[in-house]
Amino acid sequence: MSGLKMRFIKPCRETDSSPRLTVSRVKDNKDRKTETSLLLDLNILIRMEDVILRGKNPADLGLMELVNFVNQCPAESICLSPGFALSEVHPKFKKQCFEIFEVFLSIFCPQLVDHPTATRNSELDPEELRKLEFHELSLGEQYLHSISYYSLIQIHIIDSKYSNLSGVEKFNIYLDSVCDDIDMLSAVEAEIAKYCFCTKKDEYSQNLKDRIQDIKDNFLDRHADPKKRLLNIFNGVQDLKYGKSALKYSEKMFFGKNQETWVATLDSKLYWLSESIHHYPVHGEPHSKFYSIVRTDEQQNCSYWQSVDDALYARQSIREAEGKASSPLNEEDMENLHKILLNKGFADFYDEFASNKRVN
Repeated sequence: MSGLKMRFIKPCRETDSSPRLTVSRVKDNKDRKTETSLLLDLNILIRMEDVILRGKNPADLGLMELVNFVNQCPAESICLSPGFALSEVHPKFKKQCFEIFEVFLSIFCPQLVDHPTATRNSELDPEELRKLEFHELSLGEQYLHSISYYSLIQIHIIDSKYSNLSGVEKFNIYLDSVCDDIDMLSAVEAEIAKYCFCTKKDEYSQNLKDRIQDIKDNFLDRHADPKKRLLNIFNGVQDLKYGKSALKYSEKMFFGKNQETWVATLDSKLYWLSESIHHYPVHGEPHSKFYSIVRTDEQQNCSYWQSVDDALYARQSIREAEGKASSPLNEEDMENLHKILLNKGFADFYDEFASNKRVN
């Protein structure tokens, strides 16, 4: 656990790296009637549980940076939002999980004042921690996750089915798959595919090797059991919602206050992914519309990274010429995407990873 590090990510920004979240920034936000909101990932709630229930040291679990930061912020200037993390656990467990979160804050951040809209939910008895499965989500949430889920499933299928091909060849097959099957090309999931199909080279720096491995470990878990592999894929889908939610809610009015939304995470791969691709603000446009890919010097000088980036840009240019790049999705589009995932997506997955097949 000693390697855990708290990071604050701003998914929509003008800089290549996430800017520092400082107390002075929070104060400036408050002066301009903007609330600084931190979306907490599930790892943070789990580590809070380790402290409260198991007596572990919060400093060893990476939590003290969050604690010290919150304690230095002015009253009613910052909001900690555990709701998206709680959505990953079974509804019956939310009461206990939220209570542990509150106990932790009462001990380590006693001056923190709840947001006026904070709610407590459920008189149901606590149940063993269990992440939600896709079919348990509401239909609206399933629609929301369909593109990511289908895209990540295709990464697994292509990695297994075409194991003899190069990473660039796999990536081009991935582009064909998502464009042909669901007629959608999300830059974030494409960035994940680039890392998953990348072979670590001896000449890569340790930093780049670690970045590749962190992203692969999370999004390309090659479990021998197809059901567990599919669950791991869905967990990856759940991880992506933090950045997407921060994009959605940032700069929105909420109870009379503008929001500046960040993701607080102990998860290194979310940080590395955000350092590789982020969105940038354009006045009058949704925060998720425009994105920027950031490459280190060694990536810029590597034929693999040059090739996969060029392939993405070329495919997006074709889609823009066809009028597909900026077309908003309506309810019928989302319903069709969902049907493709439930039928073709899952069927293709089990065809490739049936129990009688060898898993690489």
